[in-house]
Amino acid sequence: MARRRIPDALPPSGVATDNDIRDVSRSQKKRESNAMQTLGQELVRLPASGVRSLGLPDELERAVLEWHAMSTHEARRRQLQYIGRVIREGDWEAVSAQMGEVRAVKQTEDDEFHRIEELREQLLAAGPDRLHPYLEQWPDVDPRHLRLLVRDALAERAAGKPPRAGRALFRLLRDVAEE
Repeated sequence: MARRRIPDALPPSGVATDNDIRDVSRSQKKRESNAMQTLGQELVRLPASGVRSLGLPDELERAVLEWHAMSTHEARRRQLQYIGRVIREGDWEAVSAQMGEVRAVKQTEDDEFHRIEELREQLLAAGPDRLHPYLEQWPDVDPRHLRLLVRDALAERAAGKPPRAGRALFRLLRDVAEE
């Protein structure tokens, strides 16, 4: 068994030098490596325009965009390992923070989408004749148009047709929510 050199003392600045050996367990190294791979997987799930807008280091951005250009599974797998290595060698905490911001924005968008879907279901459950409380909240919405969309969406749902009016109702509610 090889003996590790234990430093006598830290340099006066309190920072360890390159000659010092940092004891990191193999499990910790694997956890860090897996975290880098997961971060790389999140990066490649973004569209190319999203990757460019992040302002990643050039080598990492190029590696992610190259992954998008690859078609075979094995090539993508190897490229993903390379992306993990590039992240590990660079400032992975900054990349992780950027992805955290992306996740937060995505979560906000998802929450808003689900809130509008829930509101649409409430309107459909209320029916076209009981929309008065909702119309009081939205004075700019045409009541006849809203009733027509609700009635048509209910009829489409009952007939098993594609939800054309349901989608139009969703768009209307999204527009109202944006105002």
